[in-house]
Amino acid sequence: MSKTRRWITLILTLIAIVLIGWNLTENDSDSNATRSDDTEPTYMSDNSHTVVYNPEGSLSYKLVSDKVTHFQTEAVSWFDNPVMTTYDENKIPIWSVRADKAKLTNHRMLYLYGHVEVNSQTKDTQLERIKTDNAQINLTTQDVTSDDQVTLYGRSFNSTGMKMRGNLRKKTAELIEKVKTSYEIQNEQ
Repeated sequence: MSKTRRWITLILTLIAIVLIGWNLTENDSDSNATRSDDTEPTYMSDNSHTVVYNPEGSLSYKLVSDKVTHFQTEAVSWFDNPVMTTYDENKIPIWSVRADKAKLTNHRMLYLYGHVEVNSQTKDTQLERIKTDNAQINLTTQDVTSDDQVTLYGRSFNSTGMKMRGNLRKKTAELIEKVKTSYEIQNEQ
Protein backbone atom coordinates (compact mmCIF):
# COMPACT_ATOMS: atom_id res chain seq x y z
CA MET A 1 0.00 0.00 0.00
CA SER A 2 2.87 2.31 0.62
CA LYS A 3 4.04 1.97 -3.00
CA THR A 4 0.56 2.73 -4.32
CA ARG A 5 0.23 5.68 -1.99
CA ARG A 6 3.55 7.09 -3.30
CA TRP A 7 2.43 6.75 -6.90
CA ILE A 8 -0.91 8.45 -6.20
CA THR A 9 0.84 11.24 -4.29
CA LEU A 10 3.34 11.67 -7.14
CA ILE A 11 0.58 11.74 -9.79
CA LEU A 12 -1.54 14.22 -7.76
CA THR A 13 1.52 16.44 -7.19
CA LEU A 14 2.33 16.34 -10.89
CA ILE A 15 -1.28 17.24 -11.78
CA ALA A 16 -1.22 20.09 -9.23
CA ILE A 17 2.03 21.49 -10.70
CA VAL A 18 0.62 21.31 -14.25
CA LEU A 19 -2.60 23.04 -13.18
CA ILE A 20 -0.69 25.79 -11.30
CA GLY A 21 1.57 26.39 -14.31
CA TRP A 22 -1.39 26.47 -16.68
CA ASN A 23 -3.23 28.91 -14.39
CA LEU A 24 -0.20 31.24 -14.20
CA THR A 25 0.27 31.35 -17.97
CA GLU A 26 -3.43 32.08 -18.45
CA ASN A 27 -3.25 35.03 -15.98
CA ASP A 28 -0.22 36.48 -17.79
CA SER A 29 -1.99 36.46 -21.14
CA ASP A 30 -5.05 38.15 -19.59
CA SER A 31 -2.97 40.98 -18.11
CA ASN A 32 -1.28 41.59 -21.47
CA ALA A 33 -4.64 41.79 -23.19
CA THR A 34 -6.01 44.37 -20.75
CA ARG A 35 -2.96 46.65 -20.85
CA SER A 36 -3.52 49.65 -23.06
CA ASP A 37 -1.01 51.23 -25.36
CA ASP A 38 0.35 54.49 -23.91
CA THR A 39 0.08 56.12 -27.34
CA GLU A 40 -3.64 55.40 -27.54
CA PRO A 41 -6.00 58.11 -26.25
CA THR A 42 -7.97 57.50 -23.07
CA TYR A 43 -11.06 58.97 -24.73
CA MET A 44 -12.13 60.94 -27.79
CA SER A 45 -15.17 63.14 -28.26
CA ASP A 46 -16.70 65.03 -31.18
CA ASN A 47 -18.35 68.46 -30.81
CA SER A 48 -17.13 69.17 -27.29
CA HIS A 49 -18.42 71.98 -25.04
CA THR A 50 -16.39 72.57 -21.88
CA VAL A 51 -17.53 75.14 -19.32
CA VAL A 52 -15.23 76.16 -16.46
CA TYR A 53 -16.18 78.18 -13.38
CA ASN A 54 -13.88 80.08 -11.02
CA PRO A 55 -13.76 79.27 -7.27
CA GLU A 56 -16.43 81.93 -6.58
CA GLY A 57 -18.82 80.13 -8.93
CA SER A 58 -18.75 82.64 -11.79
CA LEU A 59 -18.30 81.54 -15.38
CA SER A 60 -14.58 81.78 -16.22
CA TYR A 61 -14.35 80.44 -19.77
CA LYS A 62 -16.05 78.19 -22.27
CA LEU A 63 -14.10 75.98 -24.70
CA VAL A 64 -15.89 74.58 -27.77
CA SER A 65 -14.15 72.33 -30.30
CA ASP A 66 -14.86 69.97 -33.18
CA LYS A 67 -12.96 67.11 -31.54
CA VAL A 68 -11.20 66.38 -28.22
CA THR A 69 -8.61 63.66 -27.69
CA HIS A 70 -7.47 63.06 -24.09
CA PHE A 71 -4.32 61.14 -23.07
CA GLN A 72 -4.38 60.15 -19.39
CA THR A 73 -0.73 59.03 -19.25
CA GLU A 74 0.49 62.46 -20.44
CA ALA A 75 -2.33 64.37 -18.67
CA VAL A 76 -2.99 66.33 -21.86
CA SER A 77 -6.01 67.02 -24.08
CA TRP A 78 -5.88 67.98 -27.76
CA PHE A 79 -8.61 70.11 -29.35
CA ASP A 80 -9.36 70.48 -33.08
CA ASN A 81 -10.61 73.93 -34.19
CA PRO A 82 -11.04 75.22 -30.62
CA VAL A 83 -12.91 78.41 -29.80
CA MET A 84 -12.49 79.67 -26.24
CA THR A 85 -14.57 82.52 -24.83
CA THR A 86 -13.41 84.21 -21.62
CA TYR A 87 -15.80 86.00 -19.29
CA ASP A 88 -15.48 88.75 -16.69
CA GLU A 89 -16.90 88.60 -13.15
CA ASN A 90 -20.31 89.77 -14.48
CA LYS A 91 -20.47 86.83 -16.93
CA ILE A 92 -19.96 89.15 -19.91
CA PRO A 93 -17.84 87.71 -22.75
CA ILE A 94 -14.52 89.54 -23.02
CA TRP A 95 -12.38 87.62 -25.52
CA SER A 96 -12.89 84.99 -28.19
CA VAL A 97 -9.78 82.88 -28.88
CA ARG A 98 -9.56 80.51 -31.86
CA ALA A 99 -6.88 78.36 -33.48
CA ASP A 100 -6.47 75.31 -35.72
CA LYS A 101 -5.35 73.10 -32.82
CA ALA A 102 -4.83 73.45 -29.08
CA LYS A 103 -3.23 71.43 -26.29
CA LEU A 104 -4.47 71.74 -22.71
CA THR A 105 -2.09 70.51 -20.02
CA ASN A 106 -2.73 69.47 -16.44
CA HIS A 107 -1.13 72.78 -15.33
CA ARG A 108 -3.97 74.77 -16.94
CA MET A 109 -1.80 75.92 -19.83
CA LEU A 110 -3.47 76.17 -23.23
CA TYR A 111 -1.06 75.97 -26.17
CA LEU A 112 -2.57 77.27 -29.41
CA TYR A 113 -1.22 76.21 -32.82
CA GLY A 114 -1.97 77.56 -36.30
CA HIS A 115 -3.87 80.71 -37.28
CA VAL A 116 -4.34 81.93 -33.70
CA GLU A 117 -6.77 84.82 -33.46
CA VAL A 118 -7.89 86.62 -30.30
CA ASN A 119 -10.87 88.95 -30.77
CA SER A 120 -12.29 91.39 -28.25
CA GLN A 121 -15.98 90.89 -27.49
CA THR A 122 -16.43 94.33 -25.91
CA LYS A 123 -16.69 97.71 -27.61
CA ASP A 124 -14.82 99.73 -24.95
CA THR A 125 -11.36 98.27 -25.55
CA GLN A 126 -8.51 99.86 -27.50
CA LEU A 127 -7.11 96.43 -28.41
CA GLU A 128 -9.55 94.73 -30.78
CA ARG A 129 -7.68 91.74 -32.26
CA ILE A 130 -4.44 89.77 -31.94
CA LYS A 131 -3.17 87.47 -34.73
CA THR A 132 -0.22 85.07 -34.59
CA ASP A 133 0.77 81.52 -35.54
CA ASN A 134 1.29 80.07 -32.04
CA ALA A 135 0.48 81.29 -28.52
CA GLN A 136 0.20 80.09 -24.92
CA ILE A 137 -2.44 81.10 -22.39
CA ASN A 138 -2.26 80.45 -18.66
CA LEU A 139 -5.94 79.81 -17.92
CA THR A 140 -5.54 80.68 -14.23
CA THR A 141 -3.87 84.10 -14.64
CA GLN A 142 -4.98 84.64 -18.27
CA ASP A 143 -1.43 85.64 -19.22
CA VAL A 144 -0.91 85.26 -22.96
CA THR A 145 2.48 84.91 -24.68
CA SER A 146 3.79 84.28 -28.16
CA ASP A 147 7.32 83.91 -29.46
CA ASP A 148 6.18 84.17 -33.10
CA GLN A 149 5.35 87.22 -35.18
CA VAL A 150 2.28 88.93 -33.71
CA THR A 151 0.01 91.60 -35.19
CA LEU A 152 -2.16 93.73 -32.92
CA TYR A 153 -5.17 95.54 -34.33
CA GLY A 154 -6.77 98.32 -32.37
CA ARG A 155 -8.74 101.50 -32.74
CA SER A 156 -6.85 103.46 -35.38
CA PHE A 157 -3.59 101.48 -35.12
CA ASN A 158 -1.88 98.29 -36.30
CA SER A 159 1.29 97.02 -34.68
CA THR A 160 3.55 94.07 -35.57
CA GLY A 161 6.34 92.54 -33.49
CA MET A 162 8.30 89.32 -33.14
CA LYS A 163 7.22 88.46 -29.56
CA MET A 164 4.32 89.36 -27.31
CA ARG A 165 3.43 89.26 -23.62
CA GLY A 166 0.02 90.27 -22.34
CA ASN A 167 -2.95 89.55 -20.11
CA LEU A 168 -6.48 88.94 -21.34
CA ARG A 169 -8.07 89.91 -18.03
CA LYS A 170 -6.25 93.29 -17.99
CA LYS A 171 -6.78 93.75 -21.77
CA THR A 172 -3.06 94.41 -22.33
CA ALA A 173 -0.52 93.26 -24.89
CA GLU A 174 3.13 94.26 -25.23
CA LEU A 175 5.17 93.63 -28.36
CA ILE A 176 8.83 93.00 -27.55
CA GLU A 177 11.08 92.74 -30.62
CA LYS A 178 11.22 94.51 -34.00
CA VAL A 179 8.02 96.46 -33.42
CA LYS A 180 6.45 98.39 -36.30
CA THR A 181 3.33 100.47 -35.71
CA SER A 182 1.11 102.48 -38.01
CA TYR A 183 -1.50 104.94 -36.79
CA GLU A 184 -4.55 106.35 -38.45
CA ILE A 185 -5.07 109.95 -37.41
CA GLN A 186 -8.65 111.07 -37.58
CA ASN A 187 -9.50 114.75 -38.00
CA GLU A 188 -12.04 116.13 -35.58
CA GLN A 189 -14.81 118.15 -37.17
